Amino acid sequence: MTIGLAAVILAIYSALLMGVYFLSRTEFGVQATSFVQEGLDALRTLEYDELIDRTDGNLLGLAFTRGDWRVIDDAGNSVLRLPIAEDDLGGETGLAVLPGNYRSDFTLTADIRARGLSPSGWNSGLAVRYRDSENHYRFRFTAGGIAFDKVYHGTATTLWSQSATYNKDTWYGLQVIASGNQLTLKRDGVTLTTITDDTFTMGDLGVISLSGALVDVDEVSITEGTTTTWTFESDETGSMPDDWKRLNAFDLPDGTVALSIENYLSQADMKKATVTVTWTETALTKSATGTVVITSP
Repeated sequence: MTIGLAAVILAIYSALLMGVYFLSRTEFGVQATSFVQEGLDALRTLEYDELIDRTDGNLLGLAFTRGDWRVIDDAGNSVLRLPIAEDDLGGETGLAVLPGNYRSDFTLTADIRARGLSPSGWNSGLAVRYRDSENHYRFRFTAGGIAFDKVYHGTATTLWSQSATYNKDTWYGLQVIASGNQLTLKRDGVTLTTITDDTFTMGDLGVISLSGALVDVDEVSITEGTTTTWTFESDETGSMPDDWKRLNAFDLPDGTVALSIENYLSQADMKKATVTVTWTETALTKSATGTVVITSP
């Protein structure tokens, strides 16, 4: 009787394990398909001349958090930390996208520091009017100074810079005030300059790591009529705040995503775009792929 009972329990346990296994497999596939569709939908929102040919390149029109950002207790003060830099993506080695949708006019403020373990050449700061890793503005500081860059079609151009000494393990308060084509930059409450540029009129906002910087951020606020502030004091340590979480293809096991764009049927006024998401299950590489054809208006 004991042996029979054990067999029944084992059978139930095995069935539960198989159920969880297949549910996980199904969930990954559904998520991957959703990420593919999201990537294709984003392409439809872009101007036709932004659909630059590429093979297994970066996604366009999407901002996604990269890195294991988590709230940590820093000597009694809760901060959001990027403990390990990610692989280089157009210079980026980490990005935490703020909650909310595209913003045009705003005031973004954050206290940021590069931790002592950051490698030589580190940069950290704010990403504004961020559309994707190849198209955005960034307000960054490094050991030798502070600068404001425009990244357009993957090429970074410094619109303003100032030489100064910035130390690791030191907090700096950065602020960007965006109004139309003017972006006013402040550090620790002091106005540094106002940039006039109309390349990007709206986009996401984020905290950015460049060249391997290990970043801490605190006292983040956005003002658009009213002000929303994050101090992270009430957030659970060890994970990303719930309202900052954005699932993407990189959250799948060994997840990657790639975009290929080419002329469709050799026609310059038609583009064929393919988004492919890959991930690993039981030591096997899985993939989901979607394609769309976009015509010039």
